[in-house]
Amino acid sequence: MATVETPRSDKARYRIAVHRASGGYIASAAAIPGCECRGLTAVEAIERVRSAIRAHVLTSRLLEGERVVVELEITA
Repeated sequence: MATVETPRSDKARYRIAVHRASGGYIASAAAIPGCECRGLTAVEAIERVRSAIRAHVLTSRLLEGERVVVELEITA
């Protein structure tokens, strides 16, 4: 799945994939790992992923320059 990335602006474009799933649809944004939303219809899933992308972009802009590196050790 290819991703369309544009310079940072209010009109950035994101390519999404819509998959039929049991009980509805799943829409995901490839450029944003973990950005997936469910809906009873394809349109509902797309609208939900659109909101999730907007929230991600807003949060990313608010947190610019606030990055902290944390190392975690996890044992299985």
